[in-house]
Amino acid sequence: MDNEDHVMTIEIRRTSSPEETERIASALSMRVAPGTVITLEGDLGAGKTCFVRGLARGLGADAHAISSPTFVIEHRHPCDSGLLVHIDAYRIRSSEDLASIGWDELLAQGDAIIAIEWPSRIAAVLPEVRIDVRLRHAGEDVREIEIEWVRPGVAAVDCRTCGAPLGQGSDGRFCSKRCRLADLERWFRGDYSISRPLEEDDLSGGIPHRRPDSDR
Repeated sequence: MDNEDHVMTIEIRRTSSPEETERIASALSMRVAPGTVITLEGDLGAGKTCFVRGLARGLGADAHAISSPTFVIEHRHPCDSGLLVHIDAYRIRSSEDLASIGWDELLAQGDAIIAIEWPSRIAAVLPEVRIDVRLRHAGEDVREIEIEWVRPGVAAVDCRTCGAPLGQGSDGRFCSKRCRLADLERWFRGDYSISRPLEEDDLSGGIPHRRPDSDR
């Protein structure tokens, strides 16, 4: 696929502690919806599992339960939005390994946020619409975190509330339920304006009465 068919938004952050890395991930979690796939690439010790821990904290899952899934392929963690699935693709060797964790069902159901370490191992089956996170050593205690929103073949559209790129699982206007509710609160506070006074039919859902020709 040509580059012109891809719409990408890239954010770059630098952190100097695991706590900062977790805060960046927690902030990202507020901008994604169920059905989103987040890939995490980085060398050993770059902070991939730390990043997932931050995602869990932001999503309301038990962050203390997040650990490197080296000896199992996946962990599932209940969270406020449904489910956070943490996958270590390093040990995946075949389609049977993917089938064993219900990969196709996870994507089809669209009710989980899926964080994948070592995603290059399963690059052929990753969804085209996803968030790619790359963590790099940039000093003794410094990490550079690159967050890339990949949306092939679509126009760039951002969340109406927070301005984040709309990812997989969004409704086309807001990146998450939280942003949708925040927008609704703005409406209730009167932060929106309308071009004419409300009429009774506006509230009932009917079609406004046409004024007589003589009133035009």
